Amino acid sequence: MAGPRDAVGDLLAGFTPEAGPYPAVLVLGSFPSVIARRERAYYANPHNHFWPIVEALFGIPLTLSYRERVATLNERGIALWDTVDACRQEGSMDHTIRDPVLADVAGWLAAHPSVRLVAVNGRTAERFLKRALRGRAVAPSVRIAVLPSTSRANAGTRFEEKVCSWSVLREYARDPLTRSSRS
Repeated sequence: MAGPRDAVGDLLAGFTPEAGPYPAVLVLGSFPSVIARRERAYYANPHNHFWPIVEALFGIPLTLSYRERVATLNERGIALWDTVDACRQEGSMDHTIRDPVLADVAGWLAAHPSVRLVAVNGRTAERFLKRALRGRAVAPSVRIAVLPSTSRANAGTRFEEKVCSWSVLREYARDPLTRSSRS
């Protein structure tokens, strides 16, 4: 189960990655919200569009438990993680993240050479990812796609537009019946 690790000093700790053995896609957010930390679940805020987008793209029902939804995503080769491993934060808004300790995304990707797409959930996650990758090599076969944030704070982008942008995940996800990737 996703969940906070032990606190890093007096910093809030993020979640460990949710991944199957051979992920094809890594979805990277910024840092878990207050609700996500309380629920110990990625994208637990009911106003966040992530899980409704997943339902629209892959038919994974919102009525399934969190564990079932994550397991189904993992079967499709989709992993979840955040760019910030630990930080100070008041509330849940990305702009309140202070003293971030960045996740070792480059190291994780090197340990998971099956990843072909890094889907970055919004501009803040992109900014932290750029910092995390500074001076680090990522395999040229890995595509990085910055997608519209699924957060309710991104109210300027309609749900349908988000689904269209996020549909890139389908190009890289595995078919659960054949276990093969589409790309």
